[in-house]
Amino acid sequence: MPFTTPLALLGLLGAIPLIILYMIRPRPKDQPFPSTAFIREGDAKPTAALNRLITDPLFWIQLLVIILLVIAAAGPFTEARGAQGPHLVVVMDLSASMEASYDEAKEIVQRYSEGSDRISIVLAKNIPVVALREGNRGQARSILETLSPVAVQADLSAGMTVGRGILGAEGGSILVVSDFASWIGDDPEVTRELIQGGGTPVVFVDSGGAGDNVGIVGGWIVDYGGVLNYTCHIRNYGRTRTVPITVEGPAGTFSTVRTIDAGGDHYLTLDAFPGVTVVSLEVDDAISADNRAFIYAPDLGVRRILYLGEGGPVLAALRSIPAVEVSRSGGYGSFDMVVTERGGPDGQLNRYVYDGGRVVYVPSNASASPEYLPVRIAGYVNESAPLWTRNQVFAEEVSFDEVALRSYLLASPRRGSVTIAEANAVPVISYWRLGSGTAVYLGLTQETSDFHLRPEYPIFWYRMINWLTDAPDASESNRKTGEVIILGETTSVETPAGRITTDVLHLDRAGIYRFQGRTIAANMYDPVESNILNPRTLNLGALTPGVATEKIIRKDLSPWLVIIAGGLIVLELLILRRRRGS
Repeated sequence: MPFTTPLALLGLLGAIPLIILYMIRPRPKDQPFPSTAFIREGDAKPTAALNRLITDPLFWIQLLVIILLVIAAAGPFTEARGAQGPHLVVVMDLSASMEASYDEAKEIVQRYSEGSDRISIVLAKNIPVVALREGNRGQARSILETLSPVAVQADLSAGMTVGRGILGAEGGSILVVSDFASWIGDDPEVTRELIQGGGTPVVFVDSGGAGDNVGIVGGWIVDYGGVLNYTCHIRNYGRTRTVPITVEGPAGTFSTVRTIDAGGDHYLTLDAFPGVTVVSLEVDDAISADNRAFIYAPDLGVRRILYLGEGGPVLAALRSIPAVEVSRSGGYGSFDMVVTERGGPDGQLNRYVYDGGRVVYVPSNASASPEYLPVRIAGYVNESAPLWTRNQVFAEEVSFDEVALRSYLLASPRRGSVTIAEANAVPVISYWRLGSGTAVYLGLTQETSDFHLRPEYPIFWYRMINWLTDAPDASESNRKTGEVIILGETTSVETPAGRITTDVLHLDRAGIYRFQGRTIAANMYDPVESNILNPRTLNLGALTPGVATEKIIRKDLSPWLVIIAGGLIVLELLILRRRRGS
């Protein structure tokens, strides 16, 4: 008899402790005997333990139960040639809009699968997932009962392609169950024609589900130098309605009410403080995934900065940044970074950079060129020049071409440096990694340009400090559902649906994800998926009966062995009950 897991037969060794137990366990009882029994002679008799081992029916029942369960765990099976029923692959749309019709979709699968002996299920999300391969109707129902729509769009074409691969050379049929409100990827009609051209019938079944819905379909975060300003876009796909809105977060809880016209929009703006803020639409509508928006503002912590200079715009910009503590004196090692306008020789500052420190140098004259700089300063150019951005890095929102540069220092880049902005091929802002630290050269001073007068000047300093001190970026902490994050190692992740262990995180639900010391907020923000008023019309087609195929069929014998073992356990209980009664 072949087994799927032959190593499980090692469990038969469990019978040894049972045998030992019956051989050493005493079973005293009153037994009258004549006094001459001590002097009787004759043939040797079996020992009491061996006699009890052979005659006690409980021993044989328990031994058989162990043997049967171990063999069942090993997976015994038989193989024979016979006819196997048609194979149906169900491509189930699990996009957010299916929330309005998922119960109907499950019933559709049961109705269309009545004549199929084998059922496979492909979950159509933005990335298709195989949930069942060649199961039965009961298994299919059980799996579909445990699932629910998620906050993504569905790639129906990709799901059909995966389904065709599951059918293989034997063939079968594909059933696509969807509300067809929206999709991503290739056009499902085109994909169906390609698959049917290969001889595989494909039928579309509309689960319905059209209805009114109001949802948060967009969200934007703007970082104004340490203050996160969040704006969410609310759209009403239905009749005019009054929408109660609740905001909960570190700043407290407040509620408001907005009346939104049919097909109308509303924009809600608020400041997001460090922590999680949740905007909720207190409505009962077709889709719940778009009724809440989650915003995570990272807690930057206090950055301690040593400023060495005479004051002016640089010091004012540093003091205007939240969560930054500026000192004018102290040892370098006590600070997260050093901003200096002093260009003289300083061996301690050189060692500070090599050991992992961060330094920003704002030159006050053309005669100094510290060793830790990413450039060598060789003089002064007293003429205006346009500024050009070479690499944005920490200066993404600065338009350097609008900065008036009256003069600049003649600097040449050192090997390994990165130029942020330049004038006439001369670095004006650059940085490099030196040892374990980082040094930045900032040649835009109040004497050479009007950069310090522009509104983005303190924001530039804020972003540069965050970049130098490895502060978390708000844009990295707020994502859209459907994104995939490679974790690099198997990690325990707290998700909106519970805790999972994975090395590839799929953001398929709106909510908060926590892993590896990080926190991420994910939102659907999908105006197409939220609109289920006007689903697209497709040629649904008809499912033709499948054809049985002849092949080697494997029959699993494990259930029969488990049933026999269960009957023996019942017999054992009856014997024990009778013995207690006697």
